[in-house]
Amino acid sequence: MTERYVYCNGRAHEGTMSVSTNKQLSSQAAMKPQSVTNRHMNWLIHGLYTRKHFEQCKKLIDRQLSICYDKQYLYYMKGLILREENNSTEAVHCFQQAIALNKNELENYKELAKTLYSMGKFRNALEVFLKAETLLERPDHEIYHHIGEMYYKNFGQPKAGVGEAKEYLKQAVTCGKHVESYKILAEIYIEEGDSIKAIEMIENCLQITQDDVSLMTQIGILYLKINEYQRAFEKLLDATATDSKHTSALLALGSILQSKNDIDGALNKYKRISNLTDESSEVWSNIGLCFFKKQKFIAAISCLRKATWVSPLNFNALYNLGLVLVTAQQYVSAFQTLAAAISLRPEHAECYMLLGTCLRHLNDPGNAYLSLEKSTMLPDAVKNPLIYLNFALYCYEVGKSDQSVLYLSNFLDMTQHITVHREYLKMADRLNGALTVAAGGQIHAPAAPDTGGHTGGLDRTEKDHRMQDETVVNMCSGGLADARNEGAVEEDGSDGDLP
Repeated sequence: MTERYVYCNGRAHEGTMSVSTNKQLSSQAAMKPQSVTNRHMNWLIHGLYTRKHFEQCKKLIDRQLSICYDKQYLYYMKGLILREENNSTEAVHCFQQAIALNKNELENYKELAKTLYSMGKFRNALEVFLKAETLLERPDHEIYHHIGEMYYKNFGQPKAGVGEAKEYLKQAVTCGKHVESYKILAEIYIEEGDSIKAIEMIENCLQITQDDVSLMTQIGILYLKINEYQRAFEKLLDATATDSKHTSALLALGSILQSKNDIDGALNKYKRISNLTDESSEVWSNIGLCFFKKQKFIAAISCLRKATWVSPLNFNALYNLGLVLVTAQQYVSAFQTLAAAISLRPEHAECYMLLGTCLRHLNDPGNAYLSLEKSTMLPDAVKNPLIYLNFALYCYEVGKSDQSVLYLSNFLDMTQHITVHREYLKMADRLNGALTVAAGGQIHAPAAPDTGGHTGGLDRTEKDHRMQDETVVNMCSGGLADARNEGAVEEDGSDGDLP
């Protein structure tokens, strides 16, 4: 027997309690339900997960699962941990278990879809995100963003596409400022040719991530496309101030300076580019054009050959090399280079004009005539009046005065809408005088403007005073054809290629 003090009504009484009675009380305590305390373990599981104590968290979850309390939440948390541990397959299984236990819980569907997305199962992920959308009680950025992104990447139904993607992404950005949604919207607007809207989206991105060099460069190039040169220059300067070695920003800045005839400034920007990867062909091409403007033909040819060696299918580099070779009177090499360029873009009018010049000097007047004639028949010819002037000069040279009169008239009509260098108008005036003597008629040319600049065509120098030698053969580095910049920034007429 064991002596005990029993308290009754506030008094202590000495009494006895049997061992059997003690055991009975212990047994009753052991049989007491544990769910009352177990239901308070969710907070501990969440705390361990947020502190990334994953092993302890998984052990606690497994213990709780054996007690069979709130399995939906436990499977959900275990799925999150397994996904963090890159065990996506098991994570998917856990989320599916959670959905089976509660088909109306939005978070289960959302995390399952995100896991499928990370595994590259985009179509399955899209289906789950669309199911989650039906359970929404209030707007959710993640669901709208992922649905929009997968529609944009064409993982949806055939009827869904860019239009559907844009609508979902617009809903996503209304839920809050999120960089990825703005970026994809900017890409969509760029594809649609709406540079203004694309700039607006990137400006919103830069309000969130102010030091993103890639975005600064991208918006700088977009400003160039809408001829906002000052803003473009400022954005690109900001990009290089943040990252002084950023290749695309330096290339774009150099291109702007090159278009403004600041050749030394452009070369200084190109010199700072240290990591030449995909853009190396454009860099070498632009450096070659800088040397071309400085009348350093050997250096220009070397750089442009480097550009074509790095990227043999780079049309801009081939065209520029052909132009320099024609100017340097290396007609055989120029013919081979221009033939390669024409094989890439058979509708490029200026290539045929230069090719005709090569053939003329290679004593093939028949093919030279055909090449120059074809240059006037292509759609690009309306962008460059000099194509018509060159053919008019060649027709006069080979004795076809009637055709010369016709194409000279075309040139003069185009000069009413497109500004050209006054030297070309002087050249046209001399041709007009020669045709007057030959045919007894006259074509009235407009007075030569006082400006020394130009906006269209190819500049030339007069190496002698014979009119037939004032064709494309004598092109100098004062300016380059705008059509050369197709695929870069054609609208601004810059002399440098952009990424």
